[in-house]
Amino acid sequence: MVAKRRYAVGVARREQILEAAREVFSVRGYRGGSMRDVAARVGLSLAGVLHYFPSKEDLLAEVLQQRDDIDIPWFEEKWAELGSFRLAVRELQVRNMGRAGVMRLFVTLSAEAADAQHPAHDFFAKRYRTSRELFSATLAKAQERGEVVEGASGPLLIAVLDGLQVQWLLEPDFDLLTALDAYLDSITR
Repeated sequence: MVAKRRYAVGVARREQILEAAREVFSVRGYRGGSMRDVAARVGLSLAGVLHYFPSKEDLLAEVLQQRDDIDIPWFEEKWAELGSFRLAVRELQVRNMGRAGVMRLFVTLSAEAADAQHPAHDFFAKRYRTSRELFSATLAKAQERGEVVEGASGPLLIAVLDGLQVQWLLEPDFDLLTALDAYLDSITR
């Protein structure tokens, strides 16, 4: 019983550290945020954080991977639930807007990671390759269902979603959802 309790405490502490890292990296970027900043947010020493994540790079990798591990199944479930690709994409953006810190983190880190020396460079290069394949396959599935017009592009959809998010983060009064709806009007039936 004690081992299970320690395990549960360890899992909870890891989640606290990941949440703190998301906050720190989303505001300060990877290079500007430190492991000490993360440790301070969760009331641990630097050694305490390093017990769970042996390096800043390991922490970053986990923060980044966690979002994809959650968002991909969420989108698939939402599409099945709503029965509409268009509505599922819109709900994904609404969800992302409700997690502005996570959105800011990805925008900030993806821009920083354009530098080949950045620790997240390989992650983002792979993520965009995988996303292009996933979005293209998803759009093909939506085309088969008659929800999306022929020629809708996975890479273009990614660019629209990412670009609208950047605009909204820079200007919170920008009507992201109206702009998204206008784009979706051009690719959905």
